[in-house]
Formats: sequence, structure tokens, C-alpha cells
Amino acid sequence: LDKFHGLTVEKYITIHTGDGKFDTRTYDYWQDVIDFLGNFLKPYGISIVQVGSKKDPKLTNVINCNGKTSINQLAYVIKNSLLHVGIDSLPIHIASAYGRKIVCLYSNAPSQNSKPYWSKDEDLILIESDKGGDKPTYAKTEIPKTINSIMPDTIFLSVLKLLGLDSKYNYEMIYIGKEYPRSLIEY
Repeated sequence: LDKFHGLTVEKYITIHTGDGKFDTRTYDYWQDVIDFLGNFLKPYGISIVQVGSKKDPKLTNVINCNGKTSINQLAYVIKNSLLHVGIDSLPIHIASAYGRKIVCLYSNAPSQNSKPYWSKDEDLILIESDKGGDKPTYAKTEIPKTINSIMPDTIFLSVLKLLGLDSKYNYEMIYIGKEYPRSLIEY
């Protein structure tokens, strides 16, 4: 059952990054996804609300609700969102129960094993990591972490597609190396 939560925005999407219990489900480039999305959602008056536990990594340029909701309030927040994006976890299934549009990332298990049960196919974009032809590991840790093979632009373009927004983004990320998340200055 959903229970009222006093969010101060009306048009928003929710994002759940996970709390790191499963390293295989911890996507390292969420902030890049948010930075891309923010530029395209702001003109439409759509905010981004981060949901999850206190242990989840905090993102910037979002309304942070990490650890600030009960499960019932989480259900309310997701129920009133335009779309939910995140990893395969409880919030995805709550979004499915309420008929929300969903973009979900899968890494250590195939989407067919735990995809959102109540959703219509046209309301889902399920993104699986590139395993290089290998089978899913079902492990808590992977070396290398396959979820990071998902490009940030794939996620944000999937969100825009489900929201029916034109992106005018004419680029394609083709490679992210191990040094991508680090700021490097060479002289």
C-alpha cells in the first residue's frame, strides 16, 4: 500500500542506483546519466528524484530521498512518477505494479529471469550488460564488472524514448576505458 510522501515537485522520474550489496549491480556511471538527463528534462519541467537507502551513493542534481522514505512512501513516490530507471531491485517491481514506464539495467542475471512482471512490453526497456558471449555469472562480484559495459547514453536515450521526448543527441558513446571515471591532467 502506498502512503503519502510530501515531495514538492509534480513532474518527475525516479532513479534507484542500489546500495552496493551486489557489486555486479553497482553501475559506476550513474552521475553521467543524470548529467545527460538533466539537460534534456529541465526544459520540460521534469525533475529527477533519487530513491533508495541511506547506503546508496548520493548523486548531484537530483532530489535525494535516499533513506527518507518507508517502503509505503517509496511506493507512493514511484506511483506518481512518470518513469522509473534503475537496477533490478524492489523499486523496479513496485514501478511495474503501478504500470510505470521502466528502464532497467541487468548484469549478473538475464532479464528474462526477473523482469518486471506486471509491465506491458511497450513500457519497458531492459538493458543487459555485454558479457562478451559468456553466460551470466549470478555472482555478487565480477572482474571485470560487466554492468559498466552499458554506455550512459544508452540509458538516458532509453529514458527519453519512453517519455516520448526528442533528444537531438547526435552522438554515440562507443568505448569507456578503465580510466574514464578519473580526472586526469597531462602536461
